[in-house]
Amino acid sequence: CSSDLPCGYALARCVEELPLLEAKPGWARLQAVRNGRVYFADGNAYFNRPGPRLADSAEMLAEMLHPKLAARFEGSAWVRSQSASAP
Repeated sequence: CSSDLPCGYALARCVEELPLLEAKPGWARLQAVRNGRVYFADGNAYFNRPGPRLADSAEMLAEMLHPKLAARFEGSAWVRSQSASAP
């Protein structure tokens, strides 16, 4: 990841970095932002290392992509962005 994107951070740190993303040119024009489909996940705990949490990581992605699924990890390992740019 580049140094200007919140990648590999714990969930709280990712959310803290949202203003940096919102300040980037074109951020508000991204379809995901316009549709309220920007998510932050605990990359450090779930996505950056192979291991037993790999299945949990896949389940988290399924929850994000298919919101009607039971959200076992929402709020604890991932959150939907509350961006000011989103509707």
